[in-house]
Amino acid sequence: MFARFTTVLLSLLLLLVLPASLAADGERPLLEKMRDGGLVIYWRHAKTDRSQRDIDLSMMDRCETQRNLDADGRRQARTVGDGFKRLEIPVGTILTSDFCRNRDTAALAFGHYQRVRDLFNLPAEPDPNQREWLVHSLRERLGNKPADPSSNTLIVGHNLNLRAAANVFLEEGEIALFLPLGNSQFRHLGNLRPKDFDVSEP
Repeated sequence: MFARFTTVLLSLLLLLVLPASLAADGERPLLEKMRDGGLVIYWRHAKTDRSQRDIDLSMMDRCETQRNLDADGRRQARTVGDGFKRLEIPVGTILTSDFCRNRDTAALAFGHYQRVRDLFNLPAEPDPNQREWLVHSLRERLGNKPADPSSNTLIVGHNLNLRAAANVFLEEGEIALFLPLGNSQFRHLGNLRPKDFDVSEP
């Protein structure tokens, strides 16, 4: 009994002498961590019109043959973009899948983006070589630290890719935060929803 009491007492004393920033770091809000930079932010495209289907992906600029954002999704994208600005969350590189719903999400939120082939939506039954390439590429991107450590890398991607690469599930419009560790290694910090960025004007 005395030994257990001593252990508890020592633990409490250790918390008292730890720097406040170190003791509380694990409980800091995710939005605050984003403001510090150094993260990879993975955003599943905003809400889409489920009455539409991807029927022809041979020409990715033909949005009429793809599932696209609905009105709620467009509002989600703008809300997140406004939240980034008002909260002063730094963003460096913005990468998107070739799909119109991803590009539109990035354009509505930030006004610019870079398309990359290795963020292509993972098919339900992909060729094994294609699957390996897409999953490996995403793991590399999640593990790559931003060139500017005070900024964040933002990826607008798809749910299936993230589930395969990191075992993280996102609803449409949700965001997952990763701490990149290099060499395709990363740590999942948590998820945010579009409404978390609905910040009122100061």
